[in-house]
Amino acid sequence: MKKNGKLLVEQVLSEGDLLAQQQVDFYDNYIVKANDVLYGLLAELMRYSDQVLGSDYKLEILSKMRSTLSTKHHIKVQKNTPDLTIIVKYVVRTNRKNAHVYARVLDMAYRQDVMADELEDFIRQNGGIDRIRESNVNLEGVQKRKSEDEGRAKLVKALLNIKAETPMAEFRIPGEWTSQVHDSHGVGSFLYPICAIVDGIYKVVGIVPMDYEFEEQILKRVIVDIGSKGSYSEIEKQQFAKAKEMISPAYQLKIQEERDRVDEQRRAKKLTLQPLPMAA
Repeated sequence: MKKNGKLLVEQVLSEGDLLAQQQVDFYDNYIVKANDVLYGLLAELMRYSDQVLGSDYKLEILSKMRSTLSTKHHIKVQKNTPDLTIIVKYVVRTNRKNAHVYARVLDMAYRQDVMADELEDFIRQNGGIDRIRESNVNLEGVQKRKSEDEGRAKLVKALLNIKAETPMAEFRIPGEWTSQVHDSHGVGSFLYPICAIVDGIYKVVGIVPMDYEFEEQILKRVIVDIGSKGSYSEIEKQQFAKAKEMISPAYQLKIQEERDRVDEQRRAKKLTLQPLPMAA
């Protein structure tokens, strides 16, 4: 390479090195310092939230915040909006996206018992605001899926109990096996017979003790089997409808009220059967 060419290459590389240093300086002087300032502001916001949430006048303060956000800043707050989100929106106000993100960060900090003085280090240790927001979103997704799975399991359990009214087959356990079967009861809702098929006949050779973990596996398999069906008979549709009714809050409340009524009748009957106190 000629001397002039070599000098040109060195010059270009030097310009790149200068830009690289400028990038480092920008990151250190603006991004890092800006984050430090922001984390400090969030710590102050957390202290403010502590003050509001711990106040004897919390309801009045939150009510006034709702009204101010709506009338003065045209920011709507739903009836089910968490108290912490209302506080954050009242402070952040116009930047709704930032309010949403900051509320998630503070919510995660509260759930992990982080104090306001610890918040800045907590944010840094967890990779910054965006990383905390993402992990919070992922956690909500897990919780939502768990809730949906629990709902499906309740529906299938109700459905199986309804199907027991018109079983595929029914039989009695021989007397000598009764105590063994009862001893196998665990904490689940169902018994699981072990069957061997011989010449088309299902021969029950044992019963597996049930627990929550095993029952959960069985219910998941039943859910898959039900979901894979292309169509349902009218009887199955009626069973599904009844199962959904049985797990509804209204039905559960009705059942509880009936239990309370029976308990009250039992207590009243017990009182009437008690002997009257002897006169002195």
